[in-house]
Amino acid sequence: MSGLVLVEQLERGIVSVTLNRPDRRNALSIDLLEQLCAEIERLSSDETQRVVILRGAGLVFSAGLDLREAADSSLVERSAAAVSRALHLLRASPLIVIAAVQGGAFAGGAGLMAACDIAIVAADARIGFPEARRGLLPALICNVLLHKVREGDLRELFLAGDPIDATRAEQVGLAQRVVPAERLLEEALGVARSVTAGGPNTVRQTKALLNAKFQPGGDSRGANLVELHLAARHSDEAREGLAAYVEKREPSW
Repeated sequence: MSGLVLVEQLERGIVSVTLNRPDRRNALSIDLLEQLCAEIERLSSDETQRVVILRGAGLVFSAGLDLREAADSSLVERSAAAVSRALHLLRASPLIVIAAVQGGAFAGGAGLMAACDIAIVAADARIGFPEARRGLLPALICNVLLHKVREGDLRELFLAGDPIDATRAEQVGLAQRVVPAERLLEEALGVARSVTAGGPNTVRQTKALLNAKFQPGGDSRGANLVELHLAARHSDEAREGLAAYVEKREPSW
């Protein structure tokens, strides 16, 4: 399926990449994630590009994993691989990636936001990690959040699962700036222009330096987290939690 990710050149060196499933609140289907990965890889190899502003079409940045698709056991491994790769590419890309978050970012959508270098969040947005309520583990996004959010706050976010507002997101380190919704793109562009005021190679090297300092774990740890994620996706609780979501009822636990 085409058109799930839209790319627009905003200014010299600054490009907008938009998740484009507004009818499904930009739920992260495999096709969408694979298109996102392809575009980030393509842009990362273009030395004329310097900043990506990651956005969501419609009212919500991203509702997270496409749970109807996640309920299909035959797609579990491909879905996990797509999530893991997208998080890695946003983090590892030499481009500076700014998330411009409106409406809400939940579960894997909040993970994408956290994988960006800078997150600018609309004042009326909500952020949440409801995985446990679906019988899922936030294993893949946990690796991204370890150096952004304090341990106690992360435990509350994952274990209680309640969404937080933008102000709280800024307090715990998930958001770097909170602005009125109507100023979201303007603010993101302002930060992007500040980034491009630096030397191109120096900015890329600075991101690499920060990644080397703060990237949690190595390849073996990342592989282990994928295994944990997959084990949860195949569990009885995941089957019940996803079925309850699809059937619009409370899970039986």
